[in-house]
This record gives sequence, C-alpha cells and structure tokens, in this order.
Amino acid sequence: IISLMYHRFEENKYPSTNIKIDDFKKQIEIIEKKNIHFINPRNFEKDLTLKKNKRKLLLTIDDAFLSFYENAWPILKEKKIPFILFVNTREVGSFNYMNWLQIKELYKEDFVEIGNHSHSHEYLVDEPSSVIKNDIVKSIEIFKKQLGKNSLFFSYPFGEYSLEFVQIIKSLNFKYAFGQHSGVIDETKNFFEFPRFPI
Repeated sequence: IISLMYHRFEENKYPSTNIKIDDFKKQIEIIEKKNIHFINPRNFEKDLTLKKNKRKLLLTIDDAFLSFYENAWPILKEKKIPFILFVNTREVGSFNYMNWLQIKELYKEDFVEIGNHSHSHEYLVDEPSSVIKNDIVKSIEIFKKQLGKNSLFFSYPFGEYSLEFVQIIKSLNFKYAFGQHSGVIDETKNFFEFPRFPI
C-alpha cells in the first residue's frame, strides 16, 4: 500500500504544502487509469493483509483546511474516492479551517474516515509525556463530543514522533498511526509508524 499525504488545495501562496487542483485531478486520473485500488479506511486491515498482488493506495489529508473542503472534496465526493481527513481539534472553525458542520457532512459518508491529528498541532515530540498525553486526551474528548467516538487512526503533528509518543498513542487505544517518512505500508510494518509520501 502506498499512502499519500495532502494539505492545501489551490492555496498557491503556500507552495510547500499546496497542490493545484488541476494537478490533483490529473493525479486521480493517473491512479484510476493504472487501475490502482483506493483503500477504504474502514476496511484498512483487510486491505493490508489480503490481495497482496493488487496495487493499493490510501489517500490522507492533514489539517482540514477550508481549501480541501471547497476544492478537493467535491471531486472525491462525486467519485466516492475513500480517504482519511486528519483533524487537529483546536483549529476547527477558525479562519481558513473547516468547521464541525462541514466535518460531520464528510463523516456521514461511508468512504470517509475522520482521523485524529492532536488538539493543538504543536511540535509535541519535544514535550514531556504529560503534555503530549493531555493534548491527545483533549482531542479525543472533542472527537467523542462532536462525532460520538474517537478515530482508530492518528497522524503525528509534523510527522514527528518518539518511542514515548508511540507508547502514549497505543495507551489511548489508537490502532494505527502515521508519520510522514517515505515508504511502503505492509503488514510487517509497525502499525504506529506507518509511512506516507507528502505531495
């Protein structure tokens, strides 16, 4: 499984985290033409272990920027392309970010997973364990309040994690966690250190 990570769509003043929407459409077209299977996060483990000769791709989007909702979501919705949207709860509803109403609109679709991306999105890896844990616990509480439950999927802020951070994520009942180092995902990989290719 290859996992791709996106952030902003058609926000061209942020070149390092942005993709032009025409380029995004072309990428989707290439993936479809080459008969690469988009994985539904709800069947993630099944896809990880079965049909190993099939080429598979997991689409992930970090931060829940408004530009994703306005520019990319209509494309993914029309084609029912599955993905994970990783949300840091502190920013929801602030300028240029999606609000809970928009997130819930996505959440009710059976091809969308709303993943947890911490509360503050601070550079947590350098913080003491108690600070990391409190931040994640806060995001879990907000997830439960807004969506009824927390996600099994977590994405480390800035893709950075330590052994300590991994232990905290495990202890809080997440099942899978993603960094942003490059590599291929298979069932031999550590489920709390999955790689992604930043686009």
